[in-house]
Amino acid sequence: MDKIITIGREFGSGGHEIGMKLAEMLNIPFYDKELLKKVSDMGGLHESFLETHEEKAPQLLSASFERSLIDTYYQPTLSDTIFLEQSKVIKQIASEGPCVIVGRCSDYVLRDSNVFTVFVCASMEHKISRKYAVAPEKADYTDAQMEKYIKSIEKQRRKYYEHYTCRKWGDVSNYDLCINTDHIDVEGAAKVIITALENYK
Repeated sequence: MDKIITIGREFGSGGHEIGMKLAEMLNIPFYDKELLKKVSDMGGLHESFLETHEEKAPQLLSASFERSLIDTYYQPTLSDTIFLEQSKVIKQIASEGPCVIVGRCSDYVLRDSNVFTVFVCASMEHKISRKYAVAPEKADYTDAQMEKYIKSIEKQRRKYYEHYTCRKWGDVSNYDLCINTDHIDVEGAAKVIITALENYK
């Protein structure tokens, strides 16, 4: 298996855990938060600072501001700098061989590489249930509060992805494989990806 596998994911769908299991089963490197350490080492930005500010789209100027002026005066934001540094690291680790990369527009960054793209989704009911199980610090949340929390993170991810890729986040046409985890566990989903890889042409 010589492909880089990228995993986009809805918040609470289990994309991170599926990526970890897949990398373990294929015996290849896994990158999610691990990317931040590499970006920190290469770019000189503190890892905790990156964790706070990554995967966030910049605050754009008012739509009434003339496009020509934006093109003339716009300066790269902190979000732009982080995205560019992460993109460099993603391309570097992809050049080193097969691996699994979660999020960070990696499917788009590596669009010209030997990449297999996956998107993981789930119903809101499943995502709420799963977040209760994996986020004990949110145990006192009501279902309504948890749903609001999930939607806020997904809105952030959507804005980030669509800002930097000009693609629609979660659009099935952007991926080689989409998996709904409502009725499949982490190991089962990883096996589905491996089967798809074995039959990929």
